[in-house]
Amino acid sequence: MDSGVSFAVQRWAAWAPELDNRAAWQDWAAGNADIPDTDDAPDVRDLPAGLRRRLSRIGKVALRVAMDVGTEDEPRVVFSSRNGNVTQMLSLLQSMSVDEPISPTGFGMSVHNSLAGMLSIISKNRESHTAIAAGGESLCLGVIEALTWLQEDPSTPVLLLHCDEKLPEFYAPFQEPETPVCALGLLLSATEGEEEAGYRFGFDGTPTRQMSGDPLQSFIRFLLRGEADWNWSGAEGDWWCRRHA
Repeated sequence: MDSGVSFAVQRWAAWAPELDNRAAWQDWAAGNADIPDTDDAPDVRDLPAGLRRRLSRIGKVALRVAMDVGTEDEPRVVFSSRNGNVTQMLSLLQSMSVDEPISPTGFGMSVHNSLAGMLSIISKNRESHTAIAAGGESLCLGVIEALTWLQEDPSTPVLLLHCDEKLPEFYAPFQEPETPVCALGLLLSATEGEEEAGYRFGFDGTPTRQMSGDPLQSFIRFLLRGEADWNWSGAEGDWWCRRHA
């Protein structure tokens, strides 16, 4: 992967507390503040009422971004997240601990690929979808999965949907302090040559930890600021993205 893989971004969308439109994101990207930490949730009144009642906060955040990107191209979907719907899973475990019956709906929504599946139902999209969980490097491995799909079949775009939220208080000792409540959606397409490539993404296998912190926030700033380079250091190595002139 030293040479990286080229790709283009057709459309994007993102959501975080107090950042629910492109102008707000552009203002945030121009500064250096962290993503706001509030209990806000996105407006999902355009989704079917029966579905809305089944969604946790992370579900609302993820589907809001996916619908804002748009699914009319019937893309394949890669969903990535550190912990997925951990709030729903904790609720199930707490019920089990006191011998309460487990809700089939709750169990179904706690599975890591449940939101990708829910999106396919809403959008009537029968293309493939998968889910990635790779700790702090979930965003980067999600990008790699999406680009691998494009290498195998460049004819159909891939929607990369990355979403995270803070862990419940029960899991506070495992909370990564930089992790925001945020989702990013990128509709990615393959390129036929350097002249068409918007970006090149790659991995160096030697971890340096020189550029740590939350990769999602820095990657969004890289995209919106029009910067030439993005670098982030994970436990497995150093990740990078280059913008073609």
